[in-house]
Order: sequence, then structure tokens, then C-alpha cells
Amino acid sequence: MPISATGSDDGRDRGFTLIELIVVLAIIAVGATAVMLSLPGPERTLRDSSERLAAQAAALRDAAVMSSRPMAIRLVAGGYRFESFDGKGWAAETEKPFRAVGLPEGMAVVAVPSGEQRIRFDTTGLADPVVLTLGYRGLRRTVTVDAGGGVTLGG
Repeated sequence: MPISATGSDDGRDRGFTLIELIVVLAIIAVGATAVMLSLPGPERTLRDSSERLAAQAAALRDAAVMSSRPMAIRLVAGGYRFESFDGKGWAAETEKPFRAVGLPEGMAVVAVPSGEQRIRFDTTGLADPVVLTLGYRGLRRTVTVDAGGGVTLGG
């Protein structure tokens, strides 16, 4: 019987088996797939931004009716903000949920009729009709505000 470590070699090399390597690679692939699926793509970013704008426009319309004062969404460089009319002029809202909103880098909002930078809601909920087009990385979605104050999303 050998007494040295070299004498106990059973002829097999030590290391990872092919099965172990395949299992590790499969686990890495599943993890990478989960990370990639959780990252927002341009479609999701545009959809989320347009849905947020539409929801906030509807909430602003309701706030104009409930507070009995005209309110508006004002398009500004890089986003939009909310304003209320105090009888003398328009003042920016600073409290939640009507704080200014910044758009993601590269996203733009264009209003039709051209040049319309303030979408007003009066105290009865009626609005200046406008179609807002959000553009992001070659994709487009619209938010339409009709004269009756209705807010709809479009493709």
C-alpha cells in the first residue's frame, strides 16, 4: 500500500465535468434574459409617458371643475408643467400630483394646432381641443384632448 499522495492517483483528472459547465451556463443565460426583459425598450418608455400625460390631463380637468378655477398643461422644453389661473394670471402648480414632469432624454411633445403651448381646462371641464404627439426614437403616440374635455390615447 503506497503511503505518498502521488501513489493514490486513481488515474482521473480533477476539474469540472461537462454537465456542471452546461448547468452554470444555463443559469447565467436565464439571469441575463431576465435582466434584458426588465429593461424598458423605446416602445414601453413611449407608452408609459403617453399614458402618464393622458392620466394627468384627465386629473387636471377634474381638478379644474372641483376647484372652480381654470387650469392648464403648459408644454416646456424637456417636459410639461401644470398651471392654474388665479384671476390675474397663470401660476405654476408645485404640489403633488401636479408637479412639473420631465420627459426622457430624446422624447419630444408636439401640439396641433401648431404652436399651442398651453392646453386649458375651464371650470366646467371644457378644453381647448388639441392633439399632442409624443415622439421617441422614431416611434409616435398621440394624446387627444377634445373640446368636451375628453382625453384619449392613440397609436
